[in-house]
Amino acid sequence: MKNSVANLLSKRPADGALFSLMLVMLMGSNSSWATDESQSDKASMQGQCEFTDQKRKMLSLINEARSQQRQCGDQRFEAVESLTWSCELEAAAELHSQDMAKNDYFSHTAQDGSGIEQRVSNQDYSWQAVGENIAAGHTSVSAVVSGWLSSPGHCQNIMNDAFTEMGMAKANDSESRYSTYWTQTLGKPR
Repeated sequence: MKNSVANLLSKRPADGALFSLMLVMLMGSNSSWATDESQSDKASMQGQCEFTDQKRKMLSLINEARSQQRQCGDQRFEAVESLTWSCELEAAAELHSQDMAKNDYFSHTAQDGSGIEQRVSNQDYSWQAVGENIAAGHTSVSAVVSGWLSSPGHCQNIMNDAFTEMGMAKANDSESRYSTYWTQTLGKPR
């Protein structure tokens, strides 16, 4: 599996799945980059925040992983508190997964130049810490979480005790390079 952001678009791993991660931890104030369009997107996404079986399964698998000591590459983590679900983080994840699927790319930076900080802030999520794991090509929650836990950087994001909440989304587009695009957004509100 490839975990290098620089090589993600040019090479497809042998097993057909990609992973990438981003961690941004900033203390203090965050700026809002919201536009009228993003506010409209936010309103429609917030009305759709439904805790589906797929979302429940990912949260359960992530919390099961966090409940145990874990080695993530060279870094050892003690068990950490469970995460709770955030509709705002889900909305940010949903918009990013849909955008990657629709526009056939795989990156933490959207084609409009926006990053995780902007996507989360556009959902009116006032944050102290925010991070993101993405994957492409997997067809199940179990495969995505297993892949993330096998990757040191993704595992470190999952085990990071700075995060208290998460949201996730999966988007499909059979015409895109990887067909399925997953985003996990992690955060800690201010």
